[in-house]
Amino acid sequence: MAGGTRARVTDVATTRQTDRVDGYASSSYGNGFADVYDAWYRDLTDTGGTVDRLRSLAGPASAVLELGVGTGRLALPLAAAGFMVTGIDSSTAMLAELRAKPGSELVGLVLGDMADLSHADPPVPDQPTFDLAFVAYNTLFNLIRPGDAALAVDGVARRLVPGGRFVVEAFVPRSDADSRRDSVAVSRMSAGELVLTATLHDPDAQTISGQHVQITDDGVRLRPWMVRYLMPAELDAVAGDAGLALEHRWADWSGGPFDEHSATHVSVYRRPS
Repeated sequence: MAGGTRARVTDVATTRQTDRVDGYASSSYGNGFADVYDAWYRDLTDTGGTVDRLRSLAGPASAVLELGVGTGRLALPLAAAGFMVTGIDSSTAMLAELRAKPGSELVGLVLGDMADLSHADPPVPDQPTFDLAFVAYNTLFNLIRPGDAALAVDGVARRLVPGGRFVVEAFVPRSDADSRRDSVAVSRMSAGELVLTATLHDPDAQTISGQHVQITDDGVRLRPWMVRYLMPAELDAVAGDAGLALEHRWADWSGGPFDEHSATHVSVYRRPS
């Protein structure tokens, strides 16, 4: 069985598409994970600490934009704290999950691609509006078309008020040999469920694609995902081109020091006053 699994992974790797997974679209992640997102990822980071940090960066009674709002893990507590929150997501399924929650009426919900805010529904005004914008937990890397991350950052920069901040949370891509290997691993297991995660890494294209294969008594469900990552220095360059300057870089939301061993970063960019 194990040998057969390795053979299948090898076959897939030799025929991979470096540009994107065949059939994968900007809404594929959200539509594929919306029904399990809260259950699987409720505790993926310190939500309370993240909200506290965002509140301190935004200032009191500020207008806030979240890219990839998802099911509202961060938007809902920010709105409950009195912030004027707008959240954009390309997934109708994610937004439906959010709308079903108490307090969702306090969040302005926008359906659209975060790389093209002007053509969202409703459009995000193309003028300085927000004191703070943020994109959490690798969500910026969900933009899989080359150049889309730069379009998103530029779109955010134009909509920040002078002195406004843009916060990005993301993983730090590794360059060692182990990070370049394709893999299959068990990610969740219980008496009634087994979830296998298969990943393919293309370091030349800076993409990682994968499938969560969920096996239950009801059958098999495929939940695909893909990211196109940026190194921190590349993100700094993209932000600089958009007129934003790096103000802080931490290892996490608690403000821990960032160094060459950090697995994640929280980077704060600021529009000049």
